[in-house]
Amino acid sequence: MPFTQIFFWGVPIIALVSYCLLMLFLAISHKDRYIRTFMLILAAMILWTASALLMKIQTPPGVLFWNRVMVVGTLLVPPLLYYFISVFTNSVNRISVGFWAVMSIGTIIIDLLGLIITQAVMLTETVMINGHEFKSVEFSYTMGPGAYFVYAIMFAMIVASLIKIRQSIRNRSISFERIAPVGAGLILIFTGSLLNVFPAIGKYPVDILACFINAVLTLIAIFKYRMLELRFMVAKGIVYFIAVLIITGTYIYVVFSANKYLGALDLSTSQYITAFAALLIAVFFQPLYRRTRVFIDKMFYRSKYQQRQALQQFSVIISNNLNLQEIARELIEAVQLAVGPDEVSVFIRHEEDNYYYVLDSSSLKKPLVLKISCQSPVVDWLAQNKASLSREELRNILHAKSMQDEENQMLSDLGVEVITPFVSRNDLIGMLMLTRKKSKSGYTLDDLDLLTYLGSSSAVAIDNARLYAQAQAQALIDNLTKLYNHRFFHKALSEQIDGAGSAELSLLVIDLDFFKLFNDLYGHFAGDSALEKVAAIIRTIIGEKGIVCRYGGEEFTILLPAIDSKQAYALAEDIRLEIQRSFVNNDDVIPGFLSASIGICTYPHNAPSARELLKRADLAMYSAKNQGKNQTVIYTPHIESSASTPPQDAAKPNYMATIYALTAAIDAKDHYTFGHSQRMAEYATVLAGALGMDKSHLAIIREAALLHDIGKIGIPEHILTKTDRLTEEEFATIKGHVEMSIAIIKHLPSFNHVIPAVIGHHERWDGNGYPRGLKGESIPLTARCLAIADAFDAMTSDRPYREALSVGEALQEIERNAGTQFDPLTADLFIKLVGEGTIALENSISTDAY
Repeated sequence: MPFTQIFFWGVPIIALVSYCLLMLFLAISHKDRYIRTFMLILAAMILWTASALLMKIQTPPGVLFWNRVMVVGTLLVPPLLYYFISVFTNSVNRISVGFWAVMSIGTIIIDLLGLIITQAVMLTETVMINGHEFKSVEFSYTMGPGAYFVYAIMFAMIVASLIKIRQSIRNRSISFERIAPVGAGLILIFTGSLLNVFPAIGKYPVDILACFINAVLTLIAIFKYRMLELRFMVAKGIVYFIAVLIITGTYIYVVFSANKYLGALDLSTSQYITAFAALLIAVFFQPLYRRTRVFIDKMFYRSKYQQRQALQQFSVIISNNLNLQEIARELIEAVQLAVGPDEVSVFIRHEEDNYYYVLDSSSLKKPLVLKISCQSPVVDWLAQNKASLSREELRNILHAKSMQDEENQMLSDLGVEVITPFVSRNDLIGMLMLTRKKSKSGYTLDDLDLLTYLGSSSAVAIDNARLYAQAQAQALIDNLTKLYNHRFFHKALSEQIDGAGSAELSLLVIDLDFFKLFNDLYGHFAGDSALEKVAAIIRTIIGEKGIVCRYGGEEFTILLPAIDSKQAYALAEDIRLEIQRSFVNNDDVIPGFLSASIGICTYPHNAPSARELLKRADLAMYSAKNQGKNQTVIYTPHIESSASTPPQDAAKPNYMATIYALTAAIDAKDHYTFGHSQRMAEYATVLAGALGMDKSHLAIIREAALLHDIGKIGIPEHILTKTDRLTEEEFATIKGHVEMSIAIIKHLPSFNHVIPAVIGHHERWDGNGYPRGLKGESIPLTARCLAIADAFDAMTSDRPYREALSVGEALQEIERNAGTQFDPLTADLFIKLVGEGTIALENSISTDAY
């Protein structure tokens, strides 16, 4: 048979079979919108090639009819391809799609009216080749006036499709490899169709050849670059059967052709030659069967075998592994073996800062610093769906307005194609990010399922390792301040000394001044907040320069490698001054009383070992305290040995004379309150004893009662002695005596312990008192005792604005205000003690109605 006839018949047959097989593959796969749209294109291609074949065999109703049907198929391909590209690149515009649909319908109408091809016939003639006759068939046609207009419309549609492809590649909404075969196929189809303008070329099926090449390109795009995600529901046996059927049919055709040709030679040995030729052809075709079987096995099982091997190895390795870094590394290797991505990154959630960070990555070019916010729509999608996020869904998310610009840009720049969640106990603890495959092919749905399974199976191991790492860290971390703890400090100190050699290592020991007083005044919650605030100050100033630890209580330590005593002193002063500034506030009851005493010692100049370094830094800190607090001291041999122990209150100076002098000064200034502090001290001490307080607390009560009003020294005398009702401003001035009392007591260090009682003696049980508005049990018990004693003595004493009440009237007032102004239990006990005579009253106090 002449080559021209093989070309004439073979090209449309092969093209039709190719498109039918591809349609079969798509028909037996799970279908999404991309596959459904592409099946429309295949239907148009099948219509094109099938009608061309029917036209060649001159099937009724005739050549011209089938030619016009073939042109309909040809005209449907460009608009359907444009629509598919729009869907595939997520850029569907209804107006443009509708416009090209209308134009396509117009070209089809032009074809059906006979304005593209006016005449079409098949010409048959007999030709002699090597003495043998063969029938030669040619296609002859005449172009109509509408052909050139139709070609212009087709050209415009193909250009619009190519522009859309180019824009999508530029925007990185689709990779070049996946869409490039489609663009090349578009150009080929148009070129093949355009050649039909020349009847001398068009009589050969060049357009069908272009259509066949497009089928090959489509197969490459689908099966290599995964343009469409196919998941076949057909067994390997069916695929193998179809392949064997095609090979066997081709074999039979070749054998019969050889038999026909050899039989025409009229040789006596032709039957033997035919048998021998059939044997040779069988020998040639036999490897095709074997290779086909191997190819199908490889297609069905190779990737699954690799995946099973990767999963098995990974499961064995992580089964008893609690090292998070090692698990991440093994997971990356398993994923690379199973699906072959170019780059893999493991992200883990940072619990404190509320984002996901890169724990490990296969990237050798540059370390990834990408952070994904926990509020990211990607995170929301993964948490809700608990499945791998494909590139199409990721592309839609990246176009969401809620996605942060920098996250969007970084994910696009990295070329992330798949994100797999790590979900443990319904909690998204991390994710796996993959770029495109090394083979440039796309990820199949089976790949996504495998990654989802791998993510869920490894999530438990990752979560356990993460929790184990957190437990290890918590064993070395102080729960309150999040600094390293006492245990870690000693470990770090030894390691730093061992590794220092001749290099300098400075140690800072920081102790907060008046912290116990701060706790007594504001409570442990406020004390914890103060410690957190101080820790934040130290952490900010030190940064990466050293190791910050909470040594215990209100004491902090800082190891400063390669920093001498001068540099350490500068850092210590920055810390001290910042603590002082942070706790100085004009609105505070006790402005600026929380400060820091800091001791510094430097290895190896001032300490030969870790033990001596800590000891001498501690001595320097106590020296700072003994010298007046709120200062930094560098250790020198001249520091007194007495500084090695905390100061004791055993040698407490005799401030009692000062207290009595101050009390007398107040009594002299406000003669109406003469003896008030002494009487109040007696009442409150008896009440406190009845409540079961020990001797130390009784002493505190007595001293607090004597000192509670010393702040009135700063109150103008005309306000203290005013007989009329006080104005709001004057009453505010009177209330200020509490703050003034504290400011004075602060300068009597041995009596700082009375401050909680003094500061709370005007607080009310219902929370409406001053200066802090404390309520109920939050008011120190010592202050509650003072409050009742103070009120009782005030009511039973003459004042500028009223005469004294009788004891009975005063007790009735206390009883009436129990539970609102006074602690009800303490008030009841006070009334009982007065009634029994346990609380002795001065003779000057009226006992009328008692």
